[in-house]
Amino acid sequence: MATLSASEIQLQLVTLKDDARSRSPGELSGVDNVCSEFFKLRVPRSSEILDVAAGSGILSAELQTGGYANIDALDGDLPTLRRLQALRLYRNFICRSVDGVLSTGLREATYDVVITAGGFAADAINPLDITEMLRILRPEGHLLWTMKSVSDEGTSEFGCMEANLRSLEKTGRCQVIKTSNFTDPETKTTGVFYLVKILAGSLPDYVNMQVPAELKEQISNILVDNSDPANNVKFYDDWCDKYDTDLMIQGNYTGHIKCVEAFVKLGLNRNVNILDLAAGTGLLGAEIGKHGYVFVDGLDASLGMLGQARKQTIYRDYIVAMVDGLGSIPVNDETYDVVMSANGFAPGQIYPSAIPEILRVMRPGGYLLWTMREGFQQNSQKFALFDAEIKDLENTGSAELVVGPVVFENFVLDHPGKFYMLRKSVQTQVAKGQE
Repeated sequence: MATLSASEIQLQLVTLKDDARSRSPGELSGVDNVCSEFFKLRVPRSSEILDVAAGSGILSAELQTGGYANIDALDGDLPTLRRLQALRLYRNFICRSVDGVLSTGLREATYDVVITAGGFAADAINPLDITEMLRILRPEGHLLWTMKSVSDEGTSEFGCMEANLRSLEKTGRCQVIKTSNFTDPETKTTGVFYLVKILAGSLPDYVNMQVPAELKEQISNILVDNSDPANNVKFYDDWCDKYDTDLMIQGNYTGHIKCVEAFVKLGLNRNVNILDLAAGTGLLGAEIGKHGYVFVDGLDASLGMLGQARKQTIYRDYIVAMVDGLGSIPVNDETYDVVMSANGFAPGQIYPSAIPEILRVMRPGGYLLWTMREGFQQNSQKFALFDAEIKDLENTGSAELVVGPVVFENFVLDHPGKFYMLRKSVQTQVAKGQE
């Protein structure tokens, strides 16, 4: 961010506080309390700080008066982040909600301090998601927050908050340094302050967890040419209960997030029809849903995997099919505006030769986006010709390669990934523009 002068910061702070007093009585006491406790820590001025549910930006302005400048903002509301960007109160702006493990999309051990004033609330961050905020803290880092009293929040999750914190302490993951109550002088309501410290090398559980050798072997063995399709389906059926944990936590999987991030940048309206190929348990579909897209169908050859997605009501329709040659997708021509796949293109799963069939079910001008593991071309003759097959589609006027291949790190396990975006020959445009 462009650094503000001391006088500019003070002016911003006065303006923001005046606005808060008129807009939201009681807000300032939570900010003032958590900032006061933060300054007592006397952490180095170079500390990396994340303000979660950044909201008004008052917290950052307050911390900057103490000489802290490495402050990032995380908030699930894009207009809020754009307003904060205009105020130049943060270094980086992260549009994410805290709603589960890995939901922030941030690497573990990124920040020295994670701080929020009012972020934990019945209509905001669930207290059970404290583990995600702890995950992104460095060893010996601090999590500070203020919130309404448990009785004022009035939900069962908040009622269990103290017990959950004590449980984390007993397992040696963290230490609750301080809890205290404070009273807002204006509203006379009671607030609560918490200070939690990460214990070195202890949280989260899976940071130091070795990826089981059998998991690596299973994934490697299934992704080969000429593997038995029936065995592949059984493999995923048997794996479905542990798939999310194995792939995302132990496998550090990011393919679905990269794919959706690229899709969102297209700016398509919320009425587009989307097909998730090799949908699995619904990781990609759930990520799409966070951005307001609801007309999403999931297709997978494993009934067990789709069953896991159905439990979460992620998709509109659930299609059991194996994508191969023409006619293998049991869907009418020109049904979908967008087809996406994360980790679907792989030996033993979806081959490059299936792209014409995928294009068949796409509307003219529709987009096909996918992420896949880099390196298949070295061990699979079919994937060695992938880029050549895409070039043939371009030469025949069937499709246009819009982006790719873009190689990125940390796709799954220790493997890099690749991203592609293909567009079907344009006859009628896909709807564009936000609603």
